[in-house]
Amino acid sequence: MTTDALRPRQRFSGDGWSVDIHEDRDLEIYTLRGEFDFAVSAKLAGLLPAEPGARRIVLDMTEVAYCDSSCLQILLRLGTRLRDAGGRLAVVSTVHAVVRPIELLGLGDVMPLHPSLAAVRASWGEET
Repeated sequence: MTTDALRPRQRFSGDGWSVDIHEDRDLEIYTLRGEFDFAVSAKLAGLLPAEPGARRIVLDMTEVAYCDSSCLQILLRLGTRLRDAGGRLAVVSTVHAVVRPIELLGLGDVMPLHPSLAAVRASWGEET
């Protein structure tokens, strides 16, 4: 059974990609699916909050097949703005195409990686 809080608020999609946005308790969760490249980057930037404030945002990228540097840069900017405003960002993924560039580029301080939403909550000192 899905509660209203877990139902997607918004859904955006294009050729080969989609983004669902919903809330789970006090978290805003963006579920990204498909391939994210330069052709998608402007659309992705438009879906993310420009002034996120002190929100707590989770990017669920467990179904992302590809994410290039233009999209990573957009996500990194979001993480930086969140951190500067006292908010938090976390990435949920074990997908090599997502994990590898974040690790290689040393982006984990701004975009920490976690294998699950439960792991994010645990790292933030919450019970699951």
